[in-house]
Amino acid sequence: MIVWPANLDSTRSRKAGRKLMKGAAIQNPRLEEINEAAKKLSIDSESVRGKSRPGAWWDKGGYLIFPNNEKRSTLLRSLASEIRKARAAKYSER
Repeated sequence: MIVWPANLDSTRSRKAGRKLMKGAAIQNPRLEEINEAAKKLSIDSESVRGKSRPGAWWDKGGYLIFPNNEKRSTLLRSLASEIRKARAAKYSER
């Protein structure tokens, strides 16, 4: 299963690649954040940098490859939740 950062991005529309509801999505996720969230959730992933989503050929943000063990929506929700927790922890340290 391929996950693009646009799939989790609350600033994008559904047409532009967002797969979650706006309330569940996060603002401007980075590939590194998604990879760290996957590690915390003990999900194997492989990141590919410098590739663009077919609908946004100019954005070379890359993507992550996950095993196809669960539903896409469940995986995306858990990744977004974990990134939200990591950002809150980072913000509270300051």
